[in-house]
Amino acid sequence: MKGRLAVVLLAVLCAGIALAAPASADVTDVGGSGAFGESVDVSVLGAGSVTSGPMPSVTLPSGGGGPVTDSLANVNLPGVLTTGLLNVSTAGTNVGSHVGTATSSAQVAGATLHEALAPSLGGNPLLTADVISSQCTSNGDGSSGSSNLVALEIAGSPVAVSPPPNTTIDVLGAITVTLNEQIVSDSPGEASITVNAVHVRLNLDGIASGDVIISQSRCRAAGPDVLGGPSSAGGPEGAGGPGEASPATPVTATPNLTG
Repeated sequence: MKGRLAVVLLAVLCAGIALAAPASADVTDVGGSGAFGESVDVSVLGAGSVTSGPMPSVTLPSGGGGPVTDSLANVNLPGVLTTGLLNVSTAGTNVGSHVGTATSSAQVAGATLHEALAPSLGGNPLLTADVISSQCTSNGDGSSGSSNLVALEIAGSPVAVSPPPNTTIDVLGAITVTLNEQIVSDSPGEASITVNAVHVRLNLDGIASGDVIISQSRCRAAGPDVLGGPSSAGGPEGAGGPGEASPATPVTATPNLTG
């Protein structure tokens, strides 16, 4: 009788420990993670509408795998954008476990945004760089990202290799260049991030308008216990509320370029 009682007590104790243990942040879905090298959608005086990309581009299936990779020898959009080699990659590992992770990266070599986008710069290109790259990671604990900008110059002025997230530079009062742009959307059940190494917004009336993105990486990890699972009533929801991107805090680079 005592033996049976001991077995019952042990079983109850083990069950109690199992119930008390925190749930691991199992990642069951990494779909939507991916990357691309360049995307151009602009209107330019004398050239009309110019569109390209997103290319090269890769997207990760929900079950993970990879790495999924693609490359392109160069991009040549006369007067707008020229590049050297473009490489992109994405991968999902250990999906179905608490160490499930999505990673993505994009790298563009020898990028130049030409003077047609900003003719007031006196013939100088709007932007040049030896390498423009971004990378990101998402897992059960959240998302992170970064960008690397080697020998980057904007309107002839050098820029730091690793700028803080969402660094903005104003050119001529009508062009906004965002460096290391990070759009984070971490909420109960899902962690995701988009990193644009360079995002140029053009608003020169009658001369150039539209958007150019160079080196985008996207990462996403979802599951019932990601970031602790569903929040309880009254619990913290994050700056943007459940399922909404946390607002970015722009950092204006110094010196500010105004032409």
